[in-house]
Amino acid sequence: MNKAFLDTSAATCVPAWKRVDELADLVEIFDPSVQVCSWQREIEPVIGNYLAGLHQEPMQSVETLSENGSPGLSSLSADDGQSVLIEDLSLLRNIVCDLLGCPAVGMRLARIGHAMCPGWHIDRVGIRLVCTYQGPGTQWLEKQDMDRSNLHQNRNESAAFVEAAVGEIVLLKGSLWQDNEAFGAIHRSPEIASNTPLRTLVTLDALWSE
Repeated sequence: MNKAFLDTSAATCVPAWKRVDELADLVEIFDPSVQVCSWQREIEPVIGNYLAGLHQEPMQSVETLSENGSPGLSSLSADDGQSVLIEDLSLLRNIVCDLLGCPAVGMRLARIGHAMCPGWHIDRVGIRLVCTYQGPGTQWLEKQDMDRSNLHQNRNESAAFVEAAVGEIVLLKGSLWQDNEAFGAIHRSPEIASNTPLRTLVTLDALWSE
């Protein structure tokens, strides 16, 4: 973890989001004011082709990966596309472990046909990595400096938002991050149109030994 970005002044910051130009710049998430930090990238086309060719049935795979562990993905058919997907998931594992200094991550790969969390909300986590491989990406409010006291009643349907691109690495800071209790990234799952391919996404959370 880059200590240079840590201080205890989060309560005086204006929450915001940032899209960076380089992978290494994801350390900007440690800025107390930054609640969402993302990096757009191109992923191997074979991953999209592989996912499009799978049976259109919702599924979820949950695994705990050590810093050197490789995803199993036993519920998905094995071919070249699966191996490339595993390589990319391993890259995301490395990013979380290197960024947060954790020895393991909890990984959840899901293929879904509906919005899991359609309302604006904040996760009770530290920092979560989200990446969408197929379908619409995670959405977050363009203006993060808003009242977080009652997001469920304040639907903000007309509020401007940003939607992650396929393959974009998104770091969402939660309310459990150090000195971030009053903040957290305001985000939601995108709506998925009927009769369209499933949305495929992965989330990774840092894990530490008890």
